[in-house]
Amino acid sequence: MLRQNLPIFRRIHFAIDLGLTSLSYHLALVIRKGLSDLPGFPSLQTGWSYEPMLFVLPIWAFFLFLKHESYEYRGRRFRDICKDTGLVVVKSFALLLALLFFSRSLDHSRTQILIFLVLNFLLLLCFRKLVLDLLSHFRKRGYDFKKVLIVGTGLPARSFIEEVTKNPEWGYRIVGILDWDEGLKGEKVKGVSVIGDLADLASILKGDHLDYVVFGVCKKFLSRVEDSVLLCEEMGVPACVLADFFPLRYSKTRMAEFRKKPVLLFSSAPEASDSLVLKSVSDRLLALAGMALASPLLVSLSLLVKLTSRGPVLFKQERCGLNGKRFTLLKFRTMVDNAERMKKLLLDRNEMDGPAFKMKDDPRLTGVGRILRKFSLDELPQLVNVLRGDMSLVGPRPPLPQEVGRYDPWHRRRLSMKPGLTCLWQVNGRNNVNFEKWMKMDLEYIDNWSLWLDAKILAKTIPAVVTGTGAK
Repeated sequence: MLRQNLPIFRRIHFAIDLGLTSLSYHLALVIRKGLSDLPGFPSLQTGWSYEPMLFVLPIWAFFLFLKHESYEYRGRRFRDICKDTGLVVVKSFALLLALLFFSRSLDHSRTQILIFLVLNFLLLLCFRKLVLDLLSHFRKRGYDFKKVLIVGTGLPARSFIEEVTKNPEWGYRIVGILDWDEGLKGEKVKGVSVIGDLADLASILKGDHLDYVVFGVCKKFLSRVEDSVLLCEEMGVPACVLADFFPLRYSKTRMAEFRKKPVLLFSSAPEASDSLVLKSVSDRLLALAGMALASPLLVSLSLLVKLTSRGPVLFKQERCGLNGKRFTLLKFRTMVDNAERMKKLLLDRNEMDGPAFKMKDDPRLTGVGRILRKFSLDELPQLVNVLRGDMSLVGPRPPLPQEVGRYDPWHRRRLSMKPGLTCLWQVNGRNNVNFEKWMKMDLEYIDNWSLWLDAKILAKTIPAVVTGTGAK
């Protein structure tokens, strides 16, 4: 059975993945050579051959090895497999481009690189679809299944049985149900028979092969199954406790470890993953590149601010970052030097509902400051905050501590992700959006975060900044 040969299966799968990656590279070269013969199409540059394969195979092997989910099919949907495959290809491709750039080898056919990217994703995905279909085919017919015993007849157990019954391709076979009420023996729950009570667990474990015992009980009954869980441990049978203890709306539940103690972690923020690590690394790389490219503009704006009004070039302000941690935000000064003291006299002219303060024709703005604000040029120094790790390129805008103090409880969830230079609010009207909608946009970003979403927001930021949409 497959579970007995899983390490061998993964090694073979890994080798086939690398073979398909090599094949996609070769096909990309063949296709590009064919295109170069077409009239009007640029000819293939000399020297572009199999040289970059020295980078390709180690990079793809590294990311495929890290992504263990790439070789897990039981209980997974095809869209999840597509997502995992896409992440492997994108991360590998990004590292390949970086290495080619720094090794000064990025003078090859860009068309071939794109063809290779598309072919590689399609070949890897098609192979995974084939494996998924084959495994589903055999599992539906009773091969490679895992035998499961359910403990409990309440809602958690019923929901679990329903999911497993609807998805036979997952390869789980429920052999029966145990409950503490011996009077239920012989009855059926969601089509599965109650075969006994908890007192029968020991004899069942001794007399039958089981892959899992799943405890689907409500939290108030957990103490009643403690001895049964310990019995499973003693007899070496994996025991699973369904952990839907609380009616959570946004948080995801996952196992974690705290001081070497297993804990259930409930968190609404994106799960710490290689995608978040890549976001952090790319933030700093892009911020560094942005500062280098914009250095003439930064110097010019510094001089402009210094020569047109009294006060420092940079405005420093305490803001709240990830989980409310305070940091010093940097901006080009756009207001008169005593602007913070003047703000108290202008609070009744606030045009933004909620704790945030925004107003049109703010008398504290300098002439240069109005232009900087309109086109968000005042925020360029925040690239330093990104380099320091206080901010990200994309994320909820960092609020003032006094604003956070006036938040409703649900508003504060926006602090569960690192603040950014730009966000959904920034590209969807900015100050034309009321406070409640602004908060909902930030939470929408957190709940649906992905590297692709960040890329889309960054792409939309450029036209929003150039046109000054919603700026005050």
